[in-house]
Amino acid sequence: MTKSYDPPLTTNPHGPLYRVDNAIKAAQQRLDAAIDMKRHHTNQNLAHEVIKEAREGLRKSEQLRLLKIKELAQKAAET
Repeated sequence: MTKSYDPPLTTNPHGPLYRVDNAIKAAQQRLDAAIDMKRHHTNQNLAHEVIKEAREGLRKSEQLRLLKIKELAQKAAET
């Protein structure tokens, strides 16, 4: 259930979006782990809370990526 991003997530460690993209990848892994936990965990309320927190973390990471892209575009426009 991975989302496609425009521009795609970078794998270049020297790229300006590398840290932000790593945060997105980590948030996706946390969400996948939380969904797996829900399948195997008996306490559904706890599982729902963990999934909710993981989705919120992914959403925040995606928003940070958008802000970083806008910041880079603004710097490119200034030069």
